[in-house]
Formats: sequence, structure tokens, C-alpha cells
Amino acid sequence: MKTTTLTLSLLFATSLFLNAQELYEDAMTAASYAYSHSKKAYGANNVFHTQEYADKAAEAFEKVELLAEKCGCGVANETAYQAKTNMISALDQDTYERSRYYTKQAKELGSQILEQLTDCQSGIETAEEGIIASNDNDAIEMAAQEMDQRQKALEEQQRQLALQQQQLAQQIAEQQQAKAAFEAKRAAELKEQTIVKTKAEQALQKLEIALKELSIAFENEAIQLEKDYVRTENELANESLKDTKSFYVDRAKELTKSALKQFAIYADD
Repeated sequence: MKTTTLTLSLLFATSLFLNAQELYEDAMTAASYAYSHSKKAYGANNVFHTQEYADKAAEAFEKVELLAEKCGCGVANETAYQAKTNMISALDQDTYERSRYYTKQAKELGSQILEQLTDCQSGIETAEEGIIASNDNDAIEMAAQEMDQRQKALEEQQRQLALQQQQLAQQIAEQQQAKAAFEAKRAAELKEQTIVKTKAEQALQKLEIALKELSIAFENEAIQLEKDYVRTENELANESLKDTKSFYVDRAKELTKSALKQFAIYADD
């Protein structure tokens, strides 16, 4: 009878412990997911992607909050609530900088949650060890084997998370490299656009002066030409090198066409 009572007691305690472990594993999985998306939100290079990942992270933090409450891990529950609030705040911002600020706060809290859940889980494991110690050796061995399997599963989850984080870091680095290459290429193109602008405007000005002087030679009165070929640096920044060249070619055609039209009047006279 005593053996049966001890066995039932062990089975009941083990059942409670395994249920708690499952809750902690679910909480850890949700926390890992939230932390991963928090890093993606913080590493994004525009407000759209920042808020896209922030929305997913907010949902995950809310799940962590509920699971931490069921586990009885109050500190993780409170931290998850703060992280969720920060992610919701990130969604309400209209600028990349402000949205990214809140995702940074949530990301740092996400790291704390993983540590807090681990500490709480360790406390549960310690309690279970005390219960197991009061029962027979066979039951202890069975519980230990179960614990070992679950620990390996948790370690595998953590290994997968580390791999995902490594892949994410590589993606971010590649995105930053591509961005830097694009900016360098654009800066070189803008420099060439500026050279084209300077040379083209000088040439068009000379053409305009020559046409007016030719007009004066005929009629002693300069023809009227629209001087609309002078541009600003900001205008160049909003177009490609091809667009810049096309603009000045078009201006040269219009300038010549306008002069020919007026010279045709002189010929008719």
C-alpha cells in the first residue's frame, strides 16, 4: 500500500511537473519567436518592414504574457507586457526613427524574457528534484530520462534559434552591403550628371548667344528665346543620368527650333 501511495504521489507530481514544463517550453518557443521578429523589426531599413515585423512580434509577446502567467513566472509576464506595449507603440509611429526606437526597447526586453523564463523553469526543475528524491529509485530514473529527453529537445530548439539568428544577421549584412553599393553607384552617377549639366548649360548658353547675334546681324534686334535650360542640383537628384542627358538634348532641339521658326519669318519678309 505504501509503495502504491508513493508511486501515485510520484506520478501525480511528475504529471504536474511535465505540464509545467510544457507550458514553459511553449512560453520559450513564443519568446524565441518574439525575440527573432523583434530583431528583424529593429534591423529593417524602412518603416514598412519595421512595423510588419513589429506586428508579428507584438502578437508573440502577448502569447508569452499569457503563458508566463499560467506558468506562474510573474517577472516574465510583466516583461512580456512591457515588450508588447513597446511593439504596439512602434506600430503607432509615422516615422522610421521613432518606430525603430520602440522596437529596440522591445528587443532588449525580449532577451530578458528568455533569461527570466529559463530561471523560472530552473526553479521548477529544482522543486521536481526534491519530489523525486523522496520516492523510489525506479521512478526517479524514469523521470530523469523524461527530463533528459525534454532538455535535449529544448537544446535543439535553442540551436535552431541560434541558426535562425545567424541567418538573419547574414541577411541584414547582405542588405546593408547592397544598400551601400547602390548609394555609391548613385553618388557616382549624380557626379556625372553634374558634369553633364555644367557642360550642357554652357553650350546652350553659347548657342543662345550665337543665335541672338545672328538675329541682330539680320534685323538689328535680338530674337526672343526662352532660357529654360538652367537646372538645380535637387532636380538632378530626382532623375537618372539618361534623363539628364535627354533633358538637355530636348532643350537644344527646342532652342534651335524656336530660332529657325523666327528666322523663317525674316525670310518671308
